[in-house]
Amino acid sequence: MKRAVLLVTAAAALGVQLAAQSPRDWPTVGDDPGGMKYSPLTQITPANVARLTKAWTYDTGAPANGYTITPIVINNVMYLPIQGTIVVALKADAGTEIWKVDLKTIPGLGPNPSPGGRGISYWPGTSAIAPRIVIATTSGFLVQLDARTGALIPDPIVNLSTGVMEKFGATYSTNMPPALYKNLAIIAGRTGEQGRYGIPGDPRAFDLLTGKEVWRFHVVPQPGDENFGTWGLNGWQDRRGPGVWIPMTVDPVNDLVLIALGNATDQNYGNSRPGANLYATSLLALQASTGKRKWHFQMTHHDIYDWDLASPPAQIEAVKDGQRIPAVAQMTKQGLLFMFNRLTGEPLFGVEERPVPRFDAPGDQAWATQPFPIKPTGLTRDSMTRKEVSTISPEAEKYCTELFDKSVNMGPYTPYGMLPSLVFPGSEGGGGWGGAAGNPALGVVFVNTRHVGVIAQLQQSMSSGVLPSFGKQKVPGNFYVDQQGYPCNAPPWSELIAVSTTTGDVVWRTPLGEYPELTAKGIRGTGTAVNDGGPISTASGLVFIGATSDFGFRAFDGKTGKELWRATLANDVLMTPMSYEGANGKQYVVAVAGGGDATFHIPFHAPSGNATVVAFGLP
Repeated sequence: MKRAVLLVTAAAALGVQLAAQSPRDWPTVGDDPGGMKYSPLTQITPANVARLTKAWTYDTGAPANGYTITPIVINNVMYLPIQGTIVVALKADAGTEIWKVDLKTIPGLGPNPSPGGRGISYWPGTSAIAPRIVIATTSGFLVQLDARTGALIPDPIVNLSTGVMEKFGATYSTNMPPALYKNLAIIAGRTGEQGRYGIPGDPRAFDLLTGKEVWRFHVVPQPGDENFGTWGLNGWQDRRGPGVWIPMTVDPVNDLVLIALGNATDQNYGNSRPGANLYATSLLALQASTGKRKWHFQMTHHDIYDWDLASPPAQIEAVKDGQRIPAVAQMTKQGLLFMFNRLTGEPLFGVEERPVPRFDAPGDQAWATQPFPIKPTGLTRDSMTRKEVSTISPEAEKYCTELFDKSVNMGPYTPYGMLPSLVFPGSEGGGGWGGAAGNPALGVVFVNTRHVGVIAQLQQSMSSGVLPSFGKQKVPGNFYVDQQGYPCNAPPWSELIAVSTTTGDVVWRTPLGEYPELTAKGIRGTGTAVNDGGPISTASGLVFIGATSDFGFRAFDGKTGKELWRATLANDVLMTPMSYEGANGKQYVVAVAGGGDATFHIPFHAPSGNATVVAFGLP
């Protein structure tokens, strides 16, 4: 394959000398390979964070329409994909370009070879091999660039469709950065949520030096596999998904890769898949070197709720009964936070199966019980009474009460049924897609949650022209909101929460975000109905987070939950932020004002301008 025609700056021709990773860097989208999102830097503290100012900005040139990628930084070089097909390297202490590559110039990668929608990865190489940027494209290729110059590594380029997609006549697609273990790149397909047949979601590992597939794990067990039979007699055959659309995390010391899997298809009707449907909606721990299953835990059995695991597993440290435990925290759309011993899969604070409401769709049935962590509890609203209708105005109260009276809510795990169902927290979550961040010094994890319902019902249709299925019908407008677009349930509508990793108890919680027009009327502490992206924590005891629709980027005291600093940017910050130390010795905190879903922008407005990288530092 020919080398790409590269768009590079003059600095790229000289190359950039890259050193080994250090605690000053942010080398993966979750900082460490385990995705704890914890910076050991202490220059910015609760005492001085209020002095943060803009240090530099970088205009990506791409419209702000939902940028959700966290850049990575290694030895003062920031690497980030820009929406579209561009990958750029910047000086991390100045925001100036080092090199820029357009993946469209690489022959054979398809018409729109965008980097996967959640980020890119960095491989440090070896003493004889230069470090590389590793990219899984939405067009189905695994590509490597020289991290110093942006030059294409022409061999190997891996066509991820080979051996997988031939019978489906479609293109393989990913939406996640490759998880790297030694010289292996581990990827999985983004499969979608509807349709009986199609792309499998199997995690696969490829050798970065040879391009050869090293292992593959069947997330829909095949005959002879462990747990075969959980999809009924024939429901496993050519089953679409379950896929992976958020980053995997790696424990290199213990040879583990942790994978949060999506829901079964079709997502709201399971007639073609009787059974628990392993490994859909499961946290799956595989041996990273071989792909062998070490343990798994299914968060939703026979999912008919669209409860895909929508956030990365955060590998944390926990101290329980005086013993230090390597753990993993998995937040779910249901707003349930599960914490496990990551070596064994044993729950840290217990899990129990509880009865859930039955299902009234013909030809299918809800699973009789679902798992609930004994601790923590109450992180997200999962039900509602008539007395809990919003009273922010008489008009809202009247409108929302009428909607409530027309719908069915049976508590946690209310299914979408043949009548309009009021489901909390709704298929948007619940837990934000950024997942948890840990602070081992404080012994807590931080999660952001949303408390917004959905009203929807099943509508009979045909899937693939073969099997009967159902899809959600919006009744009315899908989200349970008033005429102005504010949630119909009483606020708060989103929160930032700290949970103890020692006891499983909530340490503090605080509303996240505001609607200035409501604040002006004396309606405070609402949070915003958008709560996407996740938090990061620092060794100095700070929590940084965007995630809201008020364009806010905030810092909180990790011990108390008090808001200490806020910047208002040009657009939403729906990516998870990052922090690193530049070559000048300064600590930076970076957010990307990338815009987002305008559904809950009150009054309604679409994102404007370009996505912009904004770096903050002390004067």
